[in-house]
Amino acid sequence: MKKLLCVFLPAFVLLAACKKDPKPAEPGTELPGKIPSEPKARPVGEPIGPGVIAMVTPAGATITSADGSFKLRIPVGAVNANTDILIQEVKNTAPGAVGRSFELQPHGTVFQKPVTLEFSWEGHESWVNIPEALGIARQDEKNFWRLAKAPVIDKVKKTVSVQTDHFSNWALLQWLQLEPVATTVKAGGQAQLTVKSYIPLSGDDLLTPLVPADGQDIALGEGRPLPGNFIQSWTVGGVGTVNGNGGQGTYSAPATVQKPEIANVTATLKDRKQQLMVVSTLTVIPQGLVYRINGGPWHLLPADGGAGDEGFEVTASNGIRYIVLAWGGGTGAFHWDRLMKTALVYVDGADKQTASIYYDKALKQYVPAGGALHVVELGAKGEFISGSFTMTGGGEFIDNDQEPIGKNNIEGYFCVRHDL
Repeated sequence: MKKLLCVFLPAFVLLAACKKDPKPAEPGTELPGKIPSEPKARPVGEPIGPGVIAMVTPAGATITSADGSFKLRIPVGAVNANTDILIQEVKNTAPGAVGRSFELQPHGTVFQKPVTLEFSWEGHESWVNIPEALGIARQDEKNFWRLAKAPVIDKVKKTVSVQTDHFSNWALLQWLQLEPVATTVKAGGQAQLTVKSYIPLSGDDLLTPLVPADGQDIALGEGRPLPGNFIQSWTVGGVGTVNGNGGQGTYSAPATVQKPEIANVTATLKDRKQQLMVVSTLTVIPQGLVYRINGGPWHLLPADGGAGDEGFEVTASNGIRYIVLAWGGGTGAFHWDRLMKTALVYVDGADKQTASIYYDKALKQYVPAGGALHVVELGAKGEFISGSFTMTGGGEFIDNDQEPIGKNNIEGYFCVRHDL
């Protein structure tokens, strides 16, 4: 293990004129058909993990993604000859994203019969407040996301499906939601919440999109706050308070907490037909780094963080135990990598250490653990760095041993001053 840490751990120690969108109208003053901004190109999602490759014959086939959340159903006669198909998970960059996004290759493939794309939202139930507002979108050649027509929503199986005759990047989304859907808030801090619609609405009906006159798929905008006449109330379950103003709300966290505390903020919506609810789950975290191992009790450590030669780090220690988080910089989700440029190292004060890699004997190399680092806030020096992390299947090592003796799961949150 010393040889492993001597390669990676010292890096952690050393780390110790564009056009502007129009200004949104005041909440409650927008016209329903003018809620979203103009369509805006989004970046193409970067690949996540290995893809699934399958050969499809004229007899048809069903191809399932590695995690089972996506299925491609190809009917008999859709292809004239044997065709290799790739399903590659990519980062979901669609507005209102829920769950995963997949790139289907080869691009340009046109089928003789429509194929069916099926997404599952199982595991993301807390994100799906209004199943009727779920949809599947494709990213076009200009990188605009377009909502596919006629989705089939199965609330029992928790799936959404559409038909298409060509390949692209496809994603599951909810075009009416409370954002952020989930985030962290430091004790004593605030979070700004917005009920957003990413598509034009048809009159006073929240669940009827305004279909373009040309009959094309709906281009998704950046979203605008829902007009105040659609908002019935704002409430919070759990710690803290919320103050609503039309489609926007401000959540205020309690001044102190000793462990992560959950607050569920609900905006109740109404139109002439129904009452709907959208929810944001906020985790209030103490200052420092709080973590737990394998679902055990929470532990709070003093911590600091900041920039170094190789990127950013957060280091937490009580003199016996310590955790180091390292990443290249910026906010967003960062998956652990084999070279430990995005990494977690935990030392328990004895001779055991856990790292965000594991030795795969079949591959004869170290592979990254599951999970990711989520950086929500990265303030300037003197301000806060905050976020969360999950690591599943990280290798547990004994000093001087190259191969792990087991695996650990570690989860936690951090809120530290940028002072390095």
